[in-house]
Amino acid sequence: MVHRRSAADRIASGQVHDDDEGMLPQDYTVELPPEGCAAPPGKKRRREGREVPKKRLRREKGGLCQLNLDELYIIFAYIYPMDLLNLARTCKSLRDLLMHKSALFLWKTALRQIEGLPDCPADLDEPEYANLVFYTRCHGCGKSAKTVFWNMRRRYCPACRVERYGLGRVCDITIKTNTPLDRLSDSGQWVDRDQMDSFLCEYRCSSDKTQFLDEKRNQCQNIYLHARKCESWQQQKGRVHRFDLEILRKERQTSIFERLRQRGYGSEIAYFGDRAIEKAYKCVFKRYRPLTDSEWNRMWPEWVKIFKKLRSQRTEATLYLPRRCSLVPEYERYVMHPSPDTPTFDLLPHVVDLARFPPFRDIIRASEGTQLDDKPFASAFAQLPALVNEWVQKLSSETAGLMKIPSCLSSGNIARDQDMASSSAGHAELSQTDLEKLHLACAVFHVDGTGVFAHPEVLSVSMRNDTMFPSHEIHLSTSGAMLRRIRRVDESAPTGWIHDRFGLQFLEEAPYIVHACGLDPNVATVDDMNRRNARLKCLSCGGRTLIMNWRHAV
Repeated sequence: MVHRRSAADRIASGQVHDDDEGMLPQDYTVELPPEGCAAPPGKKRRREGREVPKKRLRREKGGLCQLNLDELYIIFAYIYPMDLLNLARTCKSLRDLLMHKSALFLWKTALRQIEGLPDCPADLDEPEYANLVFYTRCHGCGKSAKTVFWNMRRRYCPACRVERYGLGRVCDITIKTNTPLDRLSDSGQWVDRDQMDSFLCEYRCSSDKTQFLDEKRNQCQNIYLHARKCESWQQQKGRVHRFDLEILRKERQTSIFERLRQRGYGSEIAYFGDRAIEKAYKCVFKRYRPLTDSEWNRMWPEWVKIFKKLRSQRTEATLYLPRRCSLVPEYERYVMHPSPDTPTFDLLPHVVDLARFPPFRDIIRASEGTQLDDKPFASAFAQLPALVNEWVQKLSSETAGLMKIPSCLSSGNIARDQDMASSSAGHAELSQTDLEKLHLACAVFHVDGTGVFAHPEVLSVSMRNDTMFPSHEIHLSTSGAMLRRIRRVDESAPTGWIHDRFGLQFLEEAPYIVHACGLDPNVATVDDMNRRNARLKCLSCGGRTLIMNWRHAV
């Protein structure tokens, strides 16, 4: 590889040829570095294969800045004050142009486009006035600040308000009468500390203090008058804005209801009303933007759940309830005026229980378009004898299931007489089934609000206290207890339904009374207790002695 040396190096080393002498001027001198100093580093060479770095190009000005002034002024004459502020903050060229005195007419034109806005006050220029009115940022920290303090000519966030405001009552009388004040709370008037400091500085520097105070007092009076106009304009603007938002909300509401009617929910809307539908899904009606297809697709699954519940309530009130109510007079005629071939019953179900029987339930819950004749339940009444027998067996089984005799009262813990043991032995095998438990002496039940009864009187007494179906229509405002009560008629009987339906509770003290008489409550019958004929003493009666038989004790 050939190493080339510069002409200066060759001259310094004495390696200058005759051919090189003509290449340098006659007065060319070479300054050699002083002894002990290292030669400057050579120029770095670019490695082979590396790309040449691109030169940084200065960004050219946009097309807007390249227009002449006449064209810019024509464009700026049609924009609003906030747009002028944003343009002035875009670049230095536009800022210098819009903040120059020659562009003052642009700001005045933009401010005149705002309907009802008071004219620019004397203490502010047009850009400052536009910034105060339209730029919703704090003048202290730059955060969002919606509230304008017109007397102060300021916008402050809550944090800067605490930092920059001071109580007016602690200020000097000169400051309070010549500096703008504002009532921010019930605690009194407040003064801006920056304005107070500026006023004090000007006051100290003024030569004629009386004239200065007169001018400040007149200025404060003009500020107060202009502030009242600005507050009135702001309130009017807020009312107009709320009215426009309400129009948008109404249009959105109309669009939602129209789509719901197209999906087949017009009957539910007509029955419950628009207000009830809005309460069911409040959040979608409170928005102030037009309804789009994508937003509708997102809310549609929730609407399906809501209207499934509303349709069930409407069908219950307008279709199923009238059919149940029509069952009442037919059942009354069947019981009070039976036909010759009608069998006799020891216990008849209540009409609420009758509506739960499958033949009656199928007729009641027939679809909305089903046509029913004058006697729709005639075929169901023909099956009633078999249904009643099945119902009585089920009811007795459920009633016996309420009996919970403690295991500690078994026969192994009782020393009974020989004759009582022999008489009770015959019932030991029969008491293993639930139905035979109802023949025991401890088969006593409490009916809510009525008293204590044995089986089967307890069932007839409990049904006597029940009421018929409600005759009024069920609306969305109907109590939840009533809806649950009527809906429970057609549902299958859940666990513990006999307590909810008849209000029955097993008298837990009855097994202990039988045990106190010396018998086993698991096998002792009423006849056994009568033959025992035991007497019991009440230990709760403090001042007197009360002796009773086992029936009175129960």
